Amino acid sequence: MNLKISRSLGVVAVLYFTANFSAQTKVKDTVPKEKAIEEVVLVGYGSVKKQNLTSAASVVKADAFDNRPLYNVGQAMQGQAAGVSVVQASGKPGANIDIKIRGNNSISSSVTPLYVIDGIQTNDISGINTDDIVDMTILKDASSTAIYGINGSSGVVIITTKRGKIGKPQLNFNAYWGFSKAMKNIDVLNQDQYKSLLADIKLNGGGDYLSTANNPRYAGINTDWTKEVFQTGFDQNYNINYSFGNENIKAYAALGYQDIDGIIKPSRFQRTSAKLNLDAVILPWLKLNSSVNYFLTNLTNTNDNLSTARGGVVLSAFNTPNFLPVYGNQVILNPADPEIYDQTTGAIKDGYKPGQFAPNPYQSSWENPVAYQSRKDKTLTQRFLSNLGLEVRLFKDLTWKPAISFDMIDSRNTKFTDGFQTSYGRSKFGIGSQEFNTFQEYNFENTLNYTLKRSVHDFSLLGGLQINERNFQSNYYSGDNFPEGTFNFNYDLAKNQGYDIRKEILRQVSFFGRALYTFNGKYTLMGVFRENANSALAPGNKWGFFPGLSASWLISKENFLAESKLISELKLRGGWGKTGNASAIPAYSHFNLYNPFWNNGVPVYVNSQSDSGDLTWETTTDTNVGLDLGVLDNRIRLSVDAYQRKTDNLVSQIRMGTYDFLIYRNMGSLENKGLELALNTINFKNQNFTWNTSFNISFAKNKITEISSFLKTIPAATVEGMGSLVRFEEGQPLGMFYGYQTSGVNPANGDLMYVNASGNVVEYKDLKPEDRRYIGNPNPDFTFGFTNNFKLKNWYLDMLITGSVGNDIFNATKFDLEMMNDYKNQSTTVLDRWTTAGQITDVPRAYSPSAQFISDRFIENGSYLKLKAVTLGYNFTNPFKGVSKLNVYLTGQNIFTITNYSGMDPEVNAFSPNNGTTGAERAVFGIDYGTYPQVRTFIIGLKANF
Repeated sequence: MNLKISRSLGVVAVLYFTANFSAQTKVKDTVPKEKAIEEVVLVGYGSVKKQNLTSAASVVKADAFDNRPLYNVGQAMQGQAAGVSVVQASGKPGANIDIKIRGNNSISSSVTPLYVIDGIQTNDISGINTDDIVDMTILKDASSTAIYGINGSSGVVIITTKRGKIGKPQLNFNAYWGFSKAMKNIDVLNQDQYKSLLADIKLNGGGDYLSTANNPRYAGINTDWTKEVFQTGFDQNYNINYSFGNENIKAYAALGYQDIDGIIKPSRFQRTSAKLNLDAVILPWLKLNSSVNYFLTNLTNTNDNLSTARGGVVLSAFNTPNFLPVYGNQVILNPADPEIYDQTTGAIKDGYKPGQFAPNPYQSSWENPVAYQSRKDKTLTQRFLSNLGLEVRLFKDLTWKPAISFDMIDSRNTKFTDGFQTSYGRSKFGIGSQEFNTFQEYNFENTLNYTLKRSVHDFSLLGGLQINERNFQSNYYSGDNFPEGTFNFNYDLAKNQGYDIRKEILRQVSFFGRALYTFNGKYTLMGVFRENANSALAPGNKWGFFPGLSASWLISKENFLAESKLISELKLRGGWGKTGNASAIPAYSHFNLYNPFWNNGVPVYVNSQSDSGDLTWETTTDTNVGLDLGVLDNRIRLSVDAYQRKTDNLVSQIRMGTYDFLIYRNMGSLENKGLELALNTINFKNQNFTWNTSFNISFAKNKITEISSFLKTIPAATVEGMGSLVRFEEGQPLGMFYGYQTSGVNPANGDLMYVNASGNVVEYKDLKPEDRRYIGNPNPDFTFGFTNNFKLKNWYLDMLITGSVGNDIFNATKFDLEMMNDYKNQSTTVLDRWTTAGQITDVPRAYSPSAQFISDRFIENGSYLKLKAVTLGYNFTNPFKGVSKLNVYLTGQNIFTITNYSGMDPEVNAFSPNNGTTGAERAVFGIDYGTYPQVRTFIIGLKANF
């Protein structure tokens, strides 16, 4: 269900919460007061009391997401924290999630946050089971992330997982089952409407496609390709964990299995996870802690974010003419038809044999979507993630913590198209590849922590050393021309073979520290630093220094507010810091590299990378000021943060020459500014009923403040046959869409009219490249999340609403669905096309050259409000012998979306960094190009404690 939205949506939400905020001043709490538990917040290499926190941080607890069907940790953060943008760029099972903390602060570098999972640092959260998570602390400003140096520029997410506790052993079992459907479909032309379009195309000077569509061999065929391609998906998830503990040893063990069968075959995601957390007191002065994780994932891919011509299943489902059948032998097999039978031998031709997909009579390489679905593309990944640490109390106030962690990811991707079923496969006699990737990361850390508490003084000092090494190796095998009857990739059987191997080693060493001082529980000062070295950089540029300084003033503890019945907490915070980013810098940036180019079996080595010895890392300088307010015994809590981030020495990847000769340069600066608000209220609370509300909203702006004279502009997001959709330029926000401005359809001839650089309306023939301009902005004015939690005795109801306002989407899907320039089926939008002189419409005539330009006709308002999740559940106490608690719940996810966007879902990013994009395309977002749609999911689940 898609409804309409206006850009004033967020204003309405803000006004609602302003009213709600005011209403709380008269609410009384009828529940007896409990003894307050002092809250602590995790920071880099430690924790602080929440009341003494000096930096910008948000905490997301497991009860905010533990009843939802999630396969990725990123999904759990969506809508839960101000300043954290989470976009599920594809509805495909197992697809990676785009997570940005306070927006994009780079063009070519990765802006993925650093994750610290039980002390293990990684940028990859794939495979992590959300059922094992206790909470996530999101560090957003450099005053707290500077201690992580070149790993902390995009924010840090500290993930705490479940551990054993002292007390009775616990055995828990969780499971859910559910189904999913596409949230929305795109209506395409029926057969009569399609043939009418083909007639118009021919009338306007295009090809004669209609005679093929009327060929008797297709008589009586009317295929609904969306029914052939889309299906009902199925979700299932099982988790069991056991924990125990005493004064000397505590342990937590868990085993999980998840299986998501997608709505488009053959997409599927399967994951098996195993976890063991161990804490032990070996001696009174010596403790041990360990975390061991194993993940096995099996991902079956369906190609999306591709045009029909390139094998995109989604667009092919809409584009493929409905007079074509799925299989070739479903046409009328007339022996006199020379397209089907060899008129000399009488043998049936390829494409019409049983088991072969029907060929496209217009262009055999453009196959039907079911044929595309038959292509095998599977990835099997094993991951071992572990750490081992000691806590040695050297003296009463001095602790030494040595730790080692290890992360190994071993993946195997296999692609194969057999030489029998499809036209493409037959043309290659079978074609495929197999890629083996191995990633290993070793991390050694030593920290010394000194604490001193005397009277009104609370002081701690931390110093540390970290050594890190990352090893990556890729072995890629490809081949075609396989023996007849080969249906799986076997490199040794291919007549034409290719092989490529790549190895990288990246090393880092750093020294870091933190000093934290609180006076009288009211005034807190924190300083952090990291001295970082990276082997990717040339001698002389390897080292960098990243400091951070922050302070807070707990005003509510001052005498003039200490007795206030209204204000429970009032605190001012401020911080400044620097972080670095080296992710866009290749491991051997200061070397000239050569790649083999094969010429008749003989390798010819060509220069692929120039020595970039003067390259240095990107540096982000961050300033943050914040206010925390608690009212009526913290029944109402408000946090406000304003920040400014400036990134200098932006790294750019420049491609030169025929062989993609690469040059890396520091080429400019970027600025981000923003305002974040988070409001949490206890609206009602007594012994039988509670109602809590959380609301967060984030306003953000960015601008490229400098681009070097070498590069005036940077084009990106190239679509074959159309050109670049995005341009980066000094003075402009990131990711701006670039093209021509239209001025409606000329009623006289049906051609689109355009506005030139002088502001005059001109025909398409008079357009010049300099007439292009910025036509859309993918950056939202603000994003928000809204959560309500209701509990009535044993019943509970949780709701999550997310939204984005003010962002544009480039609907490149219309390239294939509204161009009307060939034989592809089109959306029903083209029913409004111009056909008669004097007709007023915004859709040009069929086969109009004026429509073949990148223009604002593809720009749409991408604002939306989405009911992301609703859960209704009931808690049973001691329902059966041996079962202490039982929770049964129903959850719906992606229930409905209110939007003006005409595509399948406004939450898209065809050029997601997780889709393998490089260079400036990493900063491209807001483009829809045949993206696998989001799904509406309903599950029933249970949780049992024994």
